[in-house]
Amino acid sequence: MRPVSFKTRLWLGHVAVLGVMLALAAFGADWALRRVVLGRVIDDAILSLASTEAAALQTDPGQSIRVHEIAPGAGPPSFVRLDKFVQIIDLDGRVVARSATLGTVRLPTPSRLLARLREGETVFETVIDFGEEPVRMVSFPVRADQVRYAIQVAMSLDDAYAVLRTGRWLFLGMSLVILTGIGLTGALLARRALRPIDEMVAQARRIGEANLVERLPHPGPRDEIGRLVETLNDMLDRLERSFEVQRRFTADASHELRSPLSRLRAELEVTLRRPRAAAEYEETLRSCLDEVQRVQGLTEELLELARIDALQDPEVAKPVAVREIVEEAVAAVRPEAERRGVAVGLERPPDLFVNAAPGAAKVALANILDNAVKFSPTGGQVRIVVTARREEAVIAVSDTGPGVSSDDAARLFERFYRGKASRSTDVPGFGLGLAISRALVERQGGRISVEAPGGKGATFSVHLPRASAYRDVHSNPGEGYV
Repeated sequence: MRPVSFKTRLWLGHVAVLGVMLALAAFGADWALRRVVLGRVIDDAILSLASTEAAALQTDPGQSIRVHEIAPGAGPPSFVRLDKFVQIIDLDGRVVARSATLGTVRLPTPSRLLARLREGETVFETVIDFGEEPVRMVSFPVRADQVRYAIQVAMSLDDAYAVLRTGRWLFLGMSLVILTGIGLTGALLARRALRPIDEMVAQARRIGEANLVERLPHPGPRDEIGRLVETLNDMLDRLERSFEVQRRFTADASHELRSPLSRLRAELEVTLRRPRAAAEYEETLRSCLDEVQRVQGLTEELLELARIDALQDPEVAKPVAVREIVEEAVAAVRPEAERRGVAVGLERPPDLFVNAAPGAAKVALANILDNAVKFSPTGGQVRIVVTARREEAVIAVSDTGPGVSSDDAARLFERFYRGKASRSTDVPGFGLGLAISRALVERQGGRISVEAPGGKGATFSVHLPRASAYRDVHSNPGEGYV
């Protein structure tokens, strides 16, 4: 079964709610009309005539009791009396007088009605079985000449019911016309309002990996649909940048892997062309081992980046001492620093706590320290300064290397990018260490900045958010240690 579209569901819901509202309005109008016709028109008319007869009866207490009708030819017709039946009874139910309109028929006087009249109550009731039409009757108690009577006035309800039926058909017809008109209008408005979404869907189906440069059509106004289009286009921008990074990453990784593999293959092919001495084979194997280690290092860094990008096994952030992060990172690079003759200067850091994953923060700082050690000359120095700020802790790593140019500073954290200094020297590396550090630090809610004041040396600063539980203990800005 084909699912019902959102446009159809929206239209059906709109029509259903409107139908319920019109039905309630029609029932309310019919109830109001019924109260007006039966209450204010019929009941007021027969009660007014009964009051008139009661007043006439009390005015002539000594005269014979009769219904005060207008004699034929005595004047204009009384439309108040022509369609009404008038009857005067005593409280035992005997008919004392009645109007000519009743003929020989009498209005009903059941015992329960007489009992209520004896109590002085004015009684309204609808009589269904009187003649051919239902009538509305009022029984009005009155005292004349020390005798208690009751004046009964009745009026046919046939015309009133005809008015009510006409009113019902009128309300029903108006409701159907309104429902049909608004239903058609709602369908047109829904189609017009949702047309931009249909265009968005059609365009989104055409956008794929090969044409991510295309965007969804903007409807024009910055309404809800306009903001939705802008949000989706922003998402497409991010996807395009992500795919571009992935394509560039794949191309760079292929290039970095192809070079050592090509050298490895060339050395093996040259070695196998003719028999050689054992020393030559050993030299070739050692060279091949160096290339294998290079490929292994590159593969491990690529796997680390892939794991970071996929957010696999993220380490939980928690309050951790900055001293612990710095000391573990220094311990990791100290053997390489001693081998290169570079001094790593660090005194006891302050008692600061940051909200970070200890392992990730240590790897990020160790990569920056390793970079500083590799670019510092023999006899150079790497200094670590920890500074407390109100919202963050800053770990600054300064080296005495060749520095960073302004052009390189903007691209140092791109994957596989190697600056002018690394290209002009024989410093090993793949251009992934700083990219890994930035990804790990940003995952902790921090950032990395670089300063190259000119001349030699550069300073890389790791900014990590301070743990809220310990922020107020050391909140003196500028507090630092070397």
